[in-house]
Amino acid sequence: MNALEDLTPTLDRLLGAGELAGWAVGVADAEGASVRVGGARSPGGAPMTPDTQVALSSCTKPIGGVLALRLVELGVLTLDDPVAPWLPELADPRVLVDPSADLSATVPAERPITLRHLLTMTPGFGWVSEPGPLADALAREQVAPGPWCPPMSPDDFVRRLGSLPLADQPGTAWRYHTSSDVLGVLLARAAGSSVPELLAEHVLRPLGMTGTGYTADPGRLAPPLAPEEGGIKPVELPAGTYVEPPACASLATGLVSTVPDQLAFLHSLVGGPTVLSPASLAALRTGSLTDEQRRTAAGFVEPDSDWGLAVEVRSTGVIGWAGGLGTIGYADPATGRAAFLATAVTVESPATITAFDGFWSLFG
Repeated sequence: MNALEDLTPTLDRLLGAGELAGWAVGVADAEGASVRVGGARSPGGAPMTPDTQVALSSCTKPIGGVLALRLVELGVLTLDDPVAPWLPELADPRVLVDPSADLSATVPAERPITLRHLLTMTPGFGWVSEPGPLADALAREQVAPGPWCPPMSPDDFVRRLGSLPLADQPGTAWRYHTSSDVLGVLLARAAGSSVPELLAEHVLRPLGMTGTGYTADPGRLAPPLAPEEGGIKPVELPAGTYVEPPACASLATGLVSTVPDQLAFLHSLVGGPTVLSPASLAALRTGSLTDEQRRTAAGFVEPDSDWGLAVEVRSTGVIGWAGGLGTIGYADPATGRAAFLATAVTVESPATITAFDGFWSLFG
């Protein structure tokens, strides 16, 4: 694993400069898995170890996508039928004539929202960068995208979201994040079980991901950090985050995990032991953005990249995603190699950006 040895000096330099408290990185392929760690879980805290838990934030999204495809394989629901039987709050949406328009300036939706729309982030709702009444209402109702699970019940979340018009016609524009929040509500209702129970049954236990869940072991967690002048500081967490089960277990964010667990998950997408059929894996790894969706995905999806079913598809063919709290994980279907890096410092940090840039050397 020479690539790991080549990356660690960069991570140690950032550590020595006080820009990271600690780091953990690993690579897995057909020959096995290897993990390296450095520094501490927090400034002056206990050392990082391979079983240290980190906040996945948006690296939760690909795990949600795999769960959804597994339930499709089991016949719980389908990719292209309307989600309305399980999400009546979204059964008859109105669509703004423009994302910045008054909330009363709407037209009917031209087509129903489907599971495929949720996995491709094209249902018409999500990150609204356009200033206006819709952006204000999403923030007021606490259903705008964010780094934490929604602070209300799943039923209340989808009710609040469904009370607002869509920003775009379903299937037309790519908007980030909220699809995966809604995905958790959909899967739980369709399967008649909670998101944590579904994840445990269909993804975590089959892949041996024993360090992954919505609550952390306080003795293993590397709490999220953020840059400040002269160093790093703890991120202020909503009460109960990673300590108590969330009110709304999102599939957009919220999980904690370990590097070995993430390597097991990512490797399962490209040749390792998996929970999905070859057909489902192919669908997950196939990009589908239209020119318009690519335009609206700018700033999230790389310019030369595409989006599959809950994963980014890079021009080189590698698939995966990154999280705003300092995690990144991708895997290469061509070589069977998977890699995951955690800095535990938010992506606003130049140190995390530098570390992420170095991450790509793990794929040669």
